[in-house]
Amino acid sequence: MSQAELSEAGERAVRQALGAEHAAVWVHGLAKAFVADSKVAAELREAAATHRGHRDRTRELLRSAGVAPPAAEPAYRTPKPVTDQDSALRALLAVEQDCSVGWLAVLERSELWRLNELALTCLTDSATRATRWRLRLDVRPSAPAFPGRE
Repeated sequence: MSQAELSEAGERAVRQALGAEHAAVWVHGLAKAFVADSKVAAELREAAATHRGHRDRTRELLRSAGVAPPAAEPAYRTPKPVTDQDSALRALLAVEQDCSVGWLAVLERSELWRLNELALTCLTDSATRATRWRLRLDVRPSAPAFPGRE
């Protein structure tokens, strides 16, 4: 992919989605300290690995387009303080929603097959994990009609 292929709006959307992935990796690390349930901990480890993979693929795509990917921030703010497993799951839900918003924006602003394929995978993964966290938190509805627009 060349820089000419990535529109200004597309680049901006990808950079924002990458920022959401950076935040997701950080929040998963934070949440790990507050999750006691072994099944939830396993789901969290799997989700963190998936976010790291999405982050790395996104950085590679930006570099191949001649764009320097933004670095991760040293820390991120959660919507509310994380103090226990419930608040950790709520932070995870929030970050999955943010990732869904970011990847939907990429789909809406890019015409590049490779990028759209990645965005669709990332949007689907985030929407699925957000639904999992909503179910664990007993949040209804558990799945929004339009992920990325909730």
